[in-house]
Amino acid sequence: MTVSERPAGAASVEITLALNGIPVPAILDEHALRAIASATVEPAPASTSPYLTIPEAAEVLRCRRQRIDDLLSQRRLTRIKEGRRTLVRRDEIELWLKAGGE
Repeated sequence: MTVSERPAGAASVEITLALNGIPVPAILDEHALRAIASATVEPAPASTSPYLTIPEAAEVLRCRRQRIDDLLSQRRLTRIKEGRRTLVRRDEIELWLKAGGE
């Protein structure tokens, strides 16, 4: 189907794919766009909790979990225990970052 054959008002997107280094134009019609949209996972809403788990804190700092454990052991971050979980205050992580990670 060429662009001129599309019904008026039909949604489509033109893209260019590179196959073996050769640009290949493609037009995605409404059906293709719906299929892509249904397969796309919506990102989870940002957490508003003032506390982060150790894996979440590591994600914020873009480091390994062990780095957070080290900071907790060095008492550079405060450990908050909730049952078996260890939590860190989000604002404390942000302050630590603003201080240059010192």
